[in-house]
Amino acid sequence: MSFKTAAGILVLIVVLIVGLKTVPIMYKGYIALPGTCKGAVDLYKKYGATYVQTEMNDRLDTLNVPREKREIYVRVSGSKVYGTIIYFDTADFYGKYQKDFYFQEECEGERSSVYDRGR
Repeated sequence: MSFKTAAGILVLIVVLIVGLKTVPIMYKGYIALPGTCKGAVDLYKKYGATYVQTEMNDRLDTLNVPREKREIYVRVSGSKVYGTIIYFDTADFYGKYQKDFYFQEECEGERSSVYDRGR
C-alpha cells in the first residue's frame, strides 16, 4: 500500500467520523427546529400557549432532542404569537476534542383566526 493510498483512507475515515458526530446535531438544528417551531405556534389560535409548549416538547422528544439541551419559550404580543426554541449540543470526538453547537429558532404565528377578527 502506497503512502497516498494510506493517507487517502485516513482522510476518509476522519471525514466519516466527523460526519457521524456532527450531522445528526446539525440536522436537528437546521431542519427539525424550524418546522417544529412554526408548526406548533400555528396551533396557538386553537389550543393556547400551554398546548403549544407541550406540542413543541413532544415533537422534539420524537426527534430525540434531549430536554436538558433545549429551552422553549412562547410569548404573546398584540396579534402575534412568538415561539423560540434554543438547542445546544456538543459533539465529542473520543474525549480529545469537543465542538459546541448552538441553535436558536424563532417563529411567529397569528394569535387568532381570521374568522375571529370580525367579532
